[in-house]
Amino acid sequence: MRKIGGMFHYEPSTPIENGYFSSISSPNDDLAFTMSGRCGIYYCLQEIARHDTRKVAYVPLYTCETVLAPFEKAGYQLKFYELDQDLHSIFDTSVIDEISVLSLCGYYGFCNYDHDFVKACKEKGVVIFEDVTHSMLSADGIDPLCDYFAGSFRKWMGIDCGGFAVKRNGTFETPLLQVEPTHLKQRKEYYETGDDDIFWEGELRLRQMFDCFAGDDNSEYILRHADFDSICRTRRENYAALLDALTAPLHGVQPVFPELPEATVPSHFCLYAENRDEFQQYLADYQIRSTVYWPVGPLVHPQPESSVQYIYDHIVSVPCDQRFTPSDMQYVAQVLMDYSGN
Repeated sequence: MRKIGGMFHYEPSTPIENGYFSSISSPNDDLAFTMSGRCGIYYCLQEIARHDTRKVAYVPLYTCETVLAPFEKAGYQLKFYELDQDLHSIFDTSVIDEISVLSLCGYYGFCNYDHDFVKACKEKGVVIFEDVTHSMLSADGIDPLCDYFAGSFRKWMGIDCGGFAVKRNGTFETPLLQVEPTHLKQRKEYYETGDDDIFWEGELRLRQMFDCFAGDDNSEYILRHADFDSICRTRRENYAALLDALTAPLHGVQPVFPELPEATVPSHFCLYAENRDEFQQYLADYQIRSTVYWPVGPLVHPQPESSVQYIYDHIVSVPCDQRFTPSDMQYVAQVLMDYSGN
């Protein structure tokens, strides 16, 4: 029985540059490679804060605590917007005059937010920031009105650093700090040994001491030479194969995104499970490793019966990435249908 999921290992690279970063940024933009997505977000916010006298950010209520930590560290007051169970952002137009930064996210590669609201914010002078970690490979994954965006490739491939930040139509005014050597050593050691304890030791350490750290040269080389065309194609093929293989109605578990738009490159295949703990154990029994993004962080307080609380309580992700094949996805689909039939 093949194992589905788990940590990434190093992604093979090609000798020819992929042109990805020139496709998402122009010669007038500034691109920085950072130690992590969190470092990239903080680098953007530190830059924005230099000229922001209001410092009020409008951020999603469904998010990772490590995304909110840079806002807190940069001195921002947070206002939260809701989401429905389809992961569509629910914006409140009345807050536009109160905020100075709008933070966007295209969850799992699916960009379901109101572009008219983004435009209205932009016209009022609100700075548009997007965390593109989930959506960076989707054709519509970076809003054209963004002033800044940042993300991490570590949910997409094996890489030591993998973060980046972009400032549109300008240059970052402060230099990055040198890459933190202990973190880099721990990441390399993990990829050499596969020891999950080493990985999590480094990850927890990074969460405690993150700053505007640069990435390393080898990570930048990997990002510039990864075969993103193949990665995008394989992920879309796998997602579509899993959907197509779900030939029987499901009970107790449902796909969050039952259709795959042409522009979307999915980071994961997401489901809602009524009994998530039981469902994840069932998957594990069949060697399918699932993930929950994310636990409720200390800065967010969803209403008990809200859509956002439902998302936090029931969402679960299974891999559909380039390590696997449509045949693997058919196996995953069969396990889902068997679980549903129990």
